[in-house]
Amino acid sequence: MEMDGYIVWLFFLAFAIFALCIVQLQTRRSRVLERERQQLQESLRMWQERLRERERSIDDLQRRTAQLLKWKDRASELEHELAVTKQTERYISARRLQYLEEHLAETNPQSVFLSTFQPRGVHTLEERLGRMLGEAEFEVVIVSPWIKRQTWDSIRVPMRKFVRRGGKLRVFTRGCDSDYSLGLSDDIMKDVAGLKGEVILVRQLHAKIYMADRRQAIIASANLTKGGFEGNYEAGIWMRDPSILKEICAFVKELYNCRQS
Repeated sequence: MEMDGYIVWLFFLAFAIFALCIVQLQTRRSRVLERERQQLQESLRMWQERLRERERSIDDLQRRTAQLLKWKDRASELEHELAVTKQTERYISARRLQYLEEHLAETNPQSVFLSTFQPRGVHTLEERLGRMLGEAEFEVVIVSPWIKRQTWDSIRVPMRKFVRRGGKLRVFTRGCDSDYSLGLSDDIMKDVAGLKGEVILVRQLHAKIYMADRRQAIIASANLTKGGFEGNYEAGIWMRDPSILKEICAFVKELYNCRQS
C-alpha cells in the first residue's frame, strides 16, 4: 500500500512539474508574441506615418502641377495674343515706322557683301542669315528653288524660336518630284507645316531671296543647300534699303500670284 501511495505521489509530482513547464512555456510564448505584437504595431505606425507623408507629398505635387498647368495655359494664351497682335497691320506699320526712324538715325551701312567663304572683311551668307532669323519678329520669307534637309535642319532652332515669338514663315520653292528623285532638293512641306508656316510652289523659280520683317533681305546666288552655303563659290548682298525692300516685297507678291494651285 505504501508503495502504491508513493507511486501515486510521484505521478502527481511529475504531472505538476509537467504542468509548470507548460505554464512557463506558455508564459515565454506569450511574452514573445507580445514583443512581436509591439514590434508590428511600431512598424505599422511607422508605415502609416510614411503613408501620410507620401499623401502630403502627392497633394503638394498635385497643387504644384495644377498651378503649372494654369501658368502653361496662360502662357499659351499670351503667345496666341502676341501672335495675333504681330499679324495686325497696326503692329506691322508701327514696327516699320520704328525701323525707318532707326534707319534714318543710324550710320551703319545699308548693304553688306556676302560670300560662302570669308576673306578679310567679308561676312558669310550663313552667318548673316542666322543673325536675321534671330532678329526677326513677325515675318520670314525664304525663296529658294532647291532646299536640302541638312541645311534646313541647321536653321531649325532659330526658326522654332521665331515661330514661338509669334512670327509667320513663308517658303517659296520649286517642289518638283524630279528634283526630289535626282537629289537636288528635299520635300520639307511637313517640316514647314510643323512650324505653322506656308509653302508656295513656283515651278519656274530660280531667284534666291531671304527676307526678315520686310526690313532686311539677302539676295544671293545660294540655294538653301549645303553646296549653296558651304561647298560652292556663292555670293550675295545683304541690304536694308527701304526702297529696294519695297521692290523685293512686290516681287515676292508676284511670285505668290504665280504659285502652282
